[in-house]
Amino acid sequence: MSAGADLAAGCIASLDPLITMTKREPHLPMGLAPSRPDLFADKPGLHLVGLTWTCESDWLTREIAADFARAAATLPRATIVVVANTQMESFYLSRAGIPNLFANELIFTDERLFTVVPRQPQDLARFDAIYVARLEPEKRHELAAAIPSLVLTHGRPPPGGEARVRRTLPKARFANFEGTGGTYRYLEDAELVSLMNRSAVGLCLSAIEGSMRVSMEYRLAGTPVVSTRSVGGRDRYFMGPHIRVVDDDADAVAAAVRELKAQRFDRQAVREYVGQLVAFDRQSFLLNLNKLIEWHLGVRDRFRTFAPFMSHPVAWRSAAQILAPLAAASAG
Repeated sequence: MSAGADLAAGCIASLDPLITMTKREPHLPMGLAPSRPDLFADKPGLHLVGLTWTCESDWLTREIAADFARAAATLPRATIVVVANTQMESFYLSRAGIPNLFANELIFTDERLFTVVPRQPQDLARFDAIYVARLEPEKRHELAAAIPSLVLTHGRPPPGGEARVRRTLPKARFANFEGTGGTYRYLEDAELVSLMNRSAVGLCLSAIEGSMRVSMEYRLAGTPVVSTRSVGGRDRYFMGPHIRVVDDDADAVAAAVRELKAQRFDRQAVREYVGQLVAFDRQSFLLNLNKLIEWHLGVRDRFRTFAPFMSHPVAWRSAAQILAPLAAASAG
């Protein structure tokens, strides 16, 4: 989902002490808290800021440094910490003097939503691959051109985006337009999971972006992944027999899809494999976050489970919904 003026991704994870986790966006350059000094300027707290796009470059890091300085001046009693998706991002941020915590945002993907589902009779129509990606040039749909059976799902396309991709992939099925008389329809999570479960492989074809959340959603739904080499963080969990990382070449992508499809992996095994990797990083996140909280706010072991962070830091909601717990506490 693209962020609107009133949308934000994140949550208030704790009111006492005050801890928020929201994401950097063009309209929220250092997350939600600095945009509401009326609510946060007089309160000590810890504000974690996730990245929607990689900062593995000097010029992007300089932008974040400028935004961080303005936010710190706006919230003088708070501690602001950027959450890096990769250790290289952490390196760039640290070199620029920006406090940061390494925690790839893919650990916040909700495995209760993305699951392996039993096959039903209607699942007989199956696909070699699925690509869940915006119809934007940077998603490089052309690299899927040699895959015989491909299904695409995406957000509302930009002007000309659908026509451009249809020219590139004339045989692909556009799930968001099926059965609608040509009108775009948003797919709910359950529909998306069904398509993932009916696909042999999930595709990740961009060269640079953020962590690409669908790269984790595929595997939680038991779908192996073919990816190109990338910057942004999705490759942290690209290990094990269910992954192929290939050159930027349509034939190489198609060959990897054929190879993984032929292996007929047990979908539950795919899910469990990546789940173990995520569990390790979730525990690391809690350990380091609790140390930050104790250091800055004097509270020990504030979070004993990952539950307050499940899904919320990457789920888009209205700012009012995110801020509701704080508003209710103030009213009380």
